[in-house]
Amino acid sequence: MNFRISKIILWPKNESLPTREIEFKTDKINVITGDSERGKSALITIVDYCLASSKCQIPTGLIRNKTSWFGILITLGNSELLLARKEPGESQASGDMLMLERPRIEEIPSTIRDKTHNYKQVKYRLDELAQLSNLGFEPDSDSGFKTRPSFRDMVSFVFQPQYIIANPRTLLYRSDTYEHREKLKTIFPYILGAIDNKVLRAQEEIKELTREQTVLEKEIENNQKLSAKWDSQIKTYYLRAKEFGLLNQAPYPSDEWSPDSYMRHLKTIPIRVAKDGLPQIEIGTTNNITTKINQLKDNEIDISQEIEYLRTRQILVKKVQSSNVEYSQSALDQYGRTVSVDWFSKKINNDVCPFCKTTSSETSEYVKKLAAVSESIKEKASSSNEIRKVLDKEILDLNKNLKTKEDNLNKVRTELNGLQRIDAKYKSQNQSSSSVLRFIGELESKLSDYDTLFKDRGLLDKLQILRGRIKDLRNIIDRDKIRQKQKNAINRIQSSIEHYSKIFKAERSDDPAELDIINLTLKFLGNRREDFLWEIGSGSNYMAYHISTALALQELFLRNASHPVPNFLFFDQPSQAYFPELNAEEIIKGDDIERVKRIFKALNEAIVRTKGNLQIIVLEHAGSNVWSEFDSVHKVFRWRDDEEDRALIPDEWLN
Repeated sequence: MNFRISKIILWPKNESLPTREIEFKTDKINVITGDSERGKSALITIVDYCLASSKCQIPTGLIRNKTSWFGILITLGNSELLLARKEPGESQASGDMLMLERPRIEEIPSTIRDKTHNYKQVKYRLDELAQLSNLGFEPDSDSGFKTRPSFRDMVSFVFQPQYIIANPRTLLYRSDTYEHREKLKTIFPYILGAIDNKVLRAQEEIKELTREQTVLEKEIENNQKLSAKWDSQIKTYYLRAKEFGLLNQAPYPSDEWSPDSYMRHLKTIPIRVAKDGLPQIEIGTTNNITTKINQLKDNEIDISQEIEYLRTRQILVKKVQSSNVEYSQSALDQYGRTVSVDWFSKKINNDVCPFCKTTSSETSEYVKKLAAVSESIKEKASSSNEIRKVLDKEILDLNKNLKTKEDNLNKVRTELNGLQRIDAKYKSQNQSSSSVLRFIGELESKLSDYDTLFKDRGLLDKLQILRGRIKDLRNIIDRDKIRQKQKNAINRIQSSIEHYSKIFKAERSDDPAELDIINLTLKFLGNRREDFLWEIGSGSNYMAYHISTALALQELFLRNASHPVPNFLFFDQPSQAYFPELNAEEIIKGDDIERVKRIFKALNEAIVRTKGNLQIIVLEHAGSNVWSEFDSVHKVFRWRDDEEDRALIPDEWLN
């Protein structure tokens, strides 16, 4: 993401005064040096506030008392974006913001009277510029930490304020609060490029398709149940049609007919009646129904007898199975008592007892008999196991046959009940035209239901397509691929951290320093053990690894031109790790100069390695004697008493 800070602007509450503008180079190390309490550290909070933070952390006092609006001018590559936000007064933050986006903003407004947007609208626009997905990381999760990534999450990687830059337990901005810490853990695979917008879209689409699949499967299941019911009903309607003489030319159905065979004839009835009127009743139709009823009753009796036979056989086989199990267990118990005979026979030598050492000619013979008994018991136990397998298969076959017979019995009874109702009905009423027409109307309704139920034969095809699409989407979110991408990214970061930490001559710089995205810290993988950053010791080491990590992450981000993290970094007083109480640049002399120079050497190296695509802003006490030799350094201001420009708030604002 090409997103760098061109200017920081402050508008005075006294509108007769000029605005305060601080201009930065977008491809350099921009240094603002000066004494304490000059407003250097406030620059980070001003930028953060203008990037639509929920709270204003700009220090209360002089800066807020004298300023009406805070603003930043952002370079986006082919355009510029001016964001300004009203000083909040007594509130935690103001929602009023000014947002102007142009190919080039030629002139900064001298005053701001009214807002153009609120801070939520600005956040939305920043999300758009970062090309962030509007989908969450876990679509069905209720956790606030699994929600969509936002631009506000990205700022954790661009700021290193004083309280962070040498903090042993907090590596990233805002990760010292539980809410932001948990959100960063969630989005880190996204930040590392292991998960992208395509993966998030795939997860969301899988969720929707899975719901659609569930509905479709339920519909297909219901259709299958209705289909089974139709198999019986359709035969009844066919025979009724034959009785009414509506299918005189059609054959009588056989057991091999499919539902489509019945439907092919039944569908012709409404068309033919509409064209030719009611046909003559075919002689013998009523007798045919009665005959069919008798056949079905015979079938019902036969199937019932077969079911009873299978049930009786099932009971007997289960009894045999139970007895076989008991016998097998008994045989195993007996074999367990005789298993030591084999050992005993091996110990007998020349008929000498291994225990009492007495000699007897009968000893070996007696032990051989015991061994034979033991082997016989073993064979019986083995044989019972084989019998058990046969019995198990027999029970499975019986269960399967019983289910088939029961299904057949249900179908016969359904068809029989339908025909008996017809028979009873037509015994009590004559075959009037109105009865035939009522039947045709009922048939048309059933045919319509059938068409609705079965004309869309594509339900199964649709389900198959859905399943195929879900499979393709699951390939996109392949967890193994994601883990490998994440590992590759962490390895790149590790290599860059090692490069920069050697410039600092930091402790453990020869050991691999792995970014731990669960604990949000560094983990040193030495030969002896793994140590976390807070176990290394020394503020200078903490500072060195904070800067090294920030630079390493930016190197990774810049490999992808559309990465959502802005390509600028703020470092606030990194030299405090060496000189916590430093107030004047003249104090740094001799070897101390070389130690601070390492900071700027590492930063200069980052500008070179990123080919000027990274912007760095350093807020420092240290003077030019520690950074002037580096080509990538640009001095923005020196805020000290001997300068005309002495602080963030200019003297003319104070007067």
